[in-house]
Amino acid sequence: MRVHASVDYRPPHPLQYAPLILLAIFAAEPLARPSSAQDLPRLEEQAIQAAAERVTNSLVQIQCVGGRQRVEGLSLGDGPGTGLIVSPDGLIITSQFHFARNPNAILVTLPSGERLAARRVATDSSRGLVLLKVELPLGSRPLAVPSLASVASARPGAWALAIGRTFDSDAVNVSVGVISATDRIWGKAIQTDAKISPSNYGGALVDIAGRVWGLLVPLSPGREGNVAGAAWYDSGIGFAIPYEAIRKILPRLARGEDLQSGFLGVSLVSEQNLFGIVPQIQRVHPDSPAATAGLEKGDRIVAVDRQPVATIAELKYQLKPHLAGDEVELLIERNSAQLGKTCVLANADSIAWIKPEAANPKLPGSGQLPRPRKQKRDPLDRL
Repeated sequence: MRVHASVDYRPPHPLQYAPLILLAIFAAEPLARPSSAQDLPRLEEQAIQAAAERVTNSLVQIQCVGGRQRVEGLSLGDGPGTGLIVSPDGLIITSQFHFARNPNAILVTLPSGERLAARRVATDSSRGLVLLKVELPLGSRPLAVPSLASVASARPGAWALAIGRTFDSDAVNVSVGVISATDRIWGKAIQTDAKISPSNYGGALVDIAGRVWGLLVPLSPGREGNVAGAAWYDSGIGFAIPYEAIRKILPRLARGEDLQSGFLGVSLVSEQNLFGIVPQIQRVHPDSPAATAGLEKGDRIVAVDRQPVATIAELKYQLKPHLAGDEVELLIERNSAQLGKTCVLANADSIAWIKPEAANPKLPGSGQLPRPRKQKRDPLDRL
């Protein structure tokens, strides 16, 4: 007798085989694990190489010729630096550090190996950036502009590659690390532990997909300048200006506009206590945006651009990323009443800063003043 299985056959419920499937997985896992572990370093290496390859054609080598040998007490070498292409027609952004010597000439080696003279277009001294321009020969192919990685994707712990074109113009050099933090240096920079040397300044901080997070620069939370923060190189504390921020200011730099930090023109009460007290104005300096807006001694700043500020540190995080010429809205508290003020920030040189009062009074009965102690003044304690 024949019985067709299709007549009476009922497929078993999938859950009937669940124990057997799990048993097979657990039995196979110890055998598969060594192979996966052996493959991991190779896969990591391939991912790093692919990311570096994606940005290679957007990095140039910069050679500065001539200039001073010592700047701010530091001896500077004449080795090459790195720059990042930001337009197909020859705009290149790099670090201000390379120009601390005030060089006589600037030479750029493109990824193709072609070497061209460059001119300095503009500087952003608040972020330590310099924009260069090379004139491409007639008929040259457009230069490669890198892809952008948003700051929002730069999460602490994410892989980060510091890439420069330093030792050999034909190849890039790569240092691998992670994102340590964002909004560093008063909200201006991304921090990484990837090793960054002075020659790599002007190079790219890149994600594992080869997209650019930012431009590698030396920075210090306490001061600005050509070499500020350079002493931290190769320390595991490195900074990059977000590429997103660079693209926002690029049109102004391309027009030849030098950008500087913006100041209100005020000094605050107890500036050394950044996190403990509310920002209260101690002095309004003459010829300042604060004076023009009618700010007064004793006013408390409670918001900037509708962002509440409860401490001096929070106020600095809101103000320091701004440039001279930027307009900011302030909410102040005066005699228990809140007032709105609008200020157009100015550069530091346009404000008549009042010098601190003498800290050494006349000694009783001596008829002479003691030798004044040298006061250390942090330029960033003025807002």
